[in-house]
Amino acid sequence: MDSSVPPPPSPSRTKLRPWYLVAGMVLTWFVGVHGLNIGFSTAAFLRSGTMPDLTSAALHAGTMADVLELAGLQALRAMLDNARVTYPLAVAEVILSGLLVVASGLAMGGRRGARSLALQAIGANALLVLAAFLLTPLVRAAYLQGVLQAVDTVTLPAPQREVLTNPGVIQWAWRIKLVVFDLGTLGLGALALTRARTRTYFEAVARATERPEEP
Repeated sequence: MDSSVPPPPSPSRTKLRPWYLVAGMVLTWFVGVHGLNIGFSTAAFLRSGTMPDLTSAALHAGTMADVLELAGLQALRAMLDNARVTYPLAVAEVILSGLLVVASGLAMGGRRGARSLALQAIGANALLVLAAFLLTPLVRAAYLQGVLQAVDTVTLPAPQREVLTNPGVIQWAWRIKLVVFDLGTLGLGALALTRARTRTYFEAVARATERPEEP
């Protein structure tokens, strides 16, 4: 009688698995876990509708870290004011990040059909990242406004003050983060999945797991 539990991978199959496939799927797995945490926290915050005390935070601002924290609180207020957009995005992040975690784990283990699932999960998460960036300009504007307001209340070294009072620098930092970190990490996972050696590996897995037709 056939067992429902798949047999462990053979040594030859393990040797066939490219190292960059494992590295890429570990990377996307961590991206998924991070997205789960951020999405769940954001959704819980928007559902509760409870804002921290901005006045108290402004009174105690004295360092650059305090300035960025106060700006982050301003961004949270903007997210709460635009919950019709930000809440669905947070829920979608939870769902798609969870899918990315599962798909990355399956692809890392060489499961049959996992390559296609992982590519779809990566593509869906990339589209969500772009959609979230395009649909939340008011949140970024609130963050910038919070930085500019907080800088006037603290004493900072001239180089830090010059950076924080230049909106263009912060906007470029967001764009670099979008391309390099948010999309770049997903792109590395997709690259690992589309290499010829990876395709050969999954084809070998599919052949090894094929069962003869019942008579």
